[in-house]
Amino acid sequence: MNYVYILRCADGTLYTGWTNDLTRRLAAHNGGKGAKYTRGRAPVTLAFSQVFDTREEAMGYEAAIKKLSAAEKESLIAAQSEMNCEYLTVYDADLRPCGERPRALVHGQGLRHMVVHLWVLEGGRLWLQQRAFDRPLYPGLFDLTATGHIDPGESPVQAACREAREEAGIAVAPEQLEYAGTVEQKYPRPGGFDNEVVHIYLYRPDGAPAFRPGEEVARMAALPLAEYARAEAAFGQGQSGAAVLEGGEEIPLGGFCCWHPAEWKRVRAYLESGAQR
Repeated sequence: MNYVYILRCADGTLYTGWTNDLTRRLAAHNGGKGAKYTRGRAPVTLAFSQVFDTREEAMGYEAAIKKLSAAEKESLIAAQSEMNCEYLTVYDADLRPCGERPRALVHGQGLRHMVVHLWVLEGGRLWLQQRAFDRPLYPGLFDLTATGHIDPGESPVQAACREAREEAGIAVAPEQLEYAGTVEQKYPRPGGFDNEVVHIYLYRPDGAPAFRPGEEVARMAALPLAEYARAEAAFGQGQSGAAVLEGGEEIPLGGFCCWHPAEWKRVRAYLESGAQR
């Protein structure tokens, strides 16, 4: 992708540039290694961005923006900022926050953001959610127990507890969760591209939780963890087949929102290490 972007510097002034890697370029600006203009004006925040297929298109648009007055640039920024929508914090390559942008734009342009994934592991099984059939994204497919974005101003563990409540309908406290670290995920999705830093949490209750799924979730289902490991490996090797839920129901390997090989590798290592809060 080729990006044209406008930064708002710490002194309130605007800087326009183009790049084929916005995440790294933001880190360069914030680290004092970007353009001469932004040195000494950090931290910068992302105020506007647009994606183009070719370098030539991007450079042409950059030149056009640079001819605009400050007021005209502010109008361009305001036009891209949506009212009454969900915003996500955007991060640079060094995980410094670089402002908040509309969720649809973050996904559409592959801007780096943070999410949480909660694995509820109980009695040798992993509890999955089946997404509601009226969801616009991945309707009826299976995913981890609870997943979601980290809202601006929210800590990762707060987000994990909130998603557990909203999606799976269970109340968990921060001290009940085990932190297994982070992984990066980049993958195409309908209407865009996801560029995520995933914070991984485990919840290991003594018995089966009393799930009360929210409206985004059709049901909760138990999958033996050994079966998850087998199915994940099969999918990664390009095999067909199914994952067998507890009780014998078969879910085609393509019936999952997505598999998480790097994340599963980290979770498995965490479990094998015997680590626990």
